[in-house]
This record gives sequence, C-alpha cells and structure tokens, in this order.
Amino acid sequence: MRLARAEVGGAPRVLVDGGDGAYALATVGGAEFADVPQLLDAAGGDAGRIEPGAATPVDEAKLLPAVGAPSKILCVGRNYGAHAAERGAAVPDHPMIFVKWPSSLAGPFADIPLPPESNEVDWESELAIVVGRRGRRVSREEAASVVFGYTAANDVTMRDFQRHTQQFTAGKGWDRSTPLGPATAAAGELGGAAPDLAIRGRLNGDTVQDSRTADLIFDVPDLIAYITIWTTLEPGDVILTGTPAGVGSAMEPPRFLADGDVFEV
Repeated sequence: MRLARAEVGGAPRVLVDGGDGAYALATVGGAEFADVPQLLDAAGGDAGRIEPGAATPVDEAKLLPAVGAPSKILCVGRNYGAHAAERGAAVPDHPMIFVKWPSSLAGPFADIPLPPESNEVDWESELAIVVGRRGRRVSREEAASVVFGYTAANDVTMRDFQRHTQQFTAGKGWDRSTPLGPATAAAGELGGAAPDLAIRGRLNGDTVQDSRTADLIFDVPDLIAYITIWTTLEPGDVILTGTPAGVGSAMEPPRFLADGDVFEV
C-alpha cells in the first residue's frame, strides 16, 4: 500500500499509488479524502482498510506533499553518528527535536524558492515517519502499533539562519522548504517499525549522501517512545528522522544550493 496526494478535479485527494504511473482514489468504506490524517483516522491506521476507488490519471510533476496538513511535524537533529562527526558535535543523550509547520511542506517535485535573505541553503536527505494511530506513552515494543509508514523528505536548511540562536527553527521552518513524498509506503512493506533502508542524496546526479537507517542513533521505536512521553501523536503526524553525513555545509569548501540545482532524495 502506497499513498500519494494530488489535485483531482480542482481539489486535493489522497490516492493509492499503484506504481508505473497508475493511481486510484484512496477510499475507506467508500469515502474519499482530501488529506492523509483524516483517511488514517477513518482507517484506524490499518492499511488493509484502505481500498482503491476510481482510477485517476495524475501528472507526477503535480503531486502534492505526501501529507498536507499534519497536526505536528517533528524533526530530529544530529541523529546519524557520521553526521554528528562531520559537524564536530557530540552524540546527543536524547533526541534533538525541533518543529516545522504545514506551510513548510512542498510537493515532492516542486521548485524550492531560494530566499534572498540566505546565502547558505543546504540539503538534508531524510526518512520520514507517517503516524497511523493516536498514541501517548508508547513503548519501544509498541511502536509498530502507531507507525503507518514511511516517505522521503528533504529538510532544506538555511544554515546562516540556523546559527542565529541555539534553536534551529529560524533555519528550518521556511515556507515551501521541505519536499515530502512522492508516496507513503506502508511500514509492513519496508521492514516494520525498525527498517534497514538505504538513504541517499544526489546533487545534479552525483551522490553526496549515502547511508542506511540502521545507522540512526535513535531509531524509529526510540523516537516514538521518546516523543510520546510528552505529546500525543495523531494520525497523519510526520516525524523527520534526521540526515546522514554529506551535507553541503560540511564539505571543503562548503557547497550550497544554487538556482537550477536538482537534488534528489
């Protein structure tokens, strides 16, 4: 089961991505949905209750963010050992959490605006968790009960603004700065709540990030258990799990994104 979102008949709709460019409306009990949080709530986070409806032609270049308006976008900093090392930073004792807003999200193939105020626009390839069921104080062993699936994200970061204070928000929360998608794959298809997946970033065709999620300092169950100590996760919430080594600001000399660059996660 893979879920995507696109404009259909002038309105956003959640779709089942059948692969090879085939899409159908995603339904639960015959109902259609504009966004993933409402669909997952209706399905109880169970991929087996989501069924394909009418076939729908979609131009992949016009796909919307895989989740449009999650109630929370939680992000994890410094969560790969090699990335901490390239930043000259210690491995944290607890997950370093910062937040974004739905206005930060962008379609998976959208152009990202380069802000005139920043000269240091960087990339961060990430695995993103999409929450399927409501959960509070969820143990590591119970993490699979709240994880619906995974998608790809680029935590585009304005490094100069990130350094303004000890908080990351000013460098991370820019409008339309976080491509998300193109689809959310059900966790059961990708290794469950503790997947071992390749995570790569390519800049203009050249691989600059190449790691595996097995190298996460805090893995998916760790993150679910820690976050749900202090907040309730809701269906459709998104958690960006951190980026591996290979960001532009750590290169010698530093490399930042410029007009016309293409970055792939």
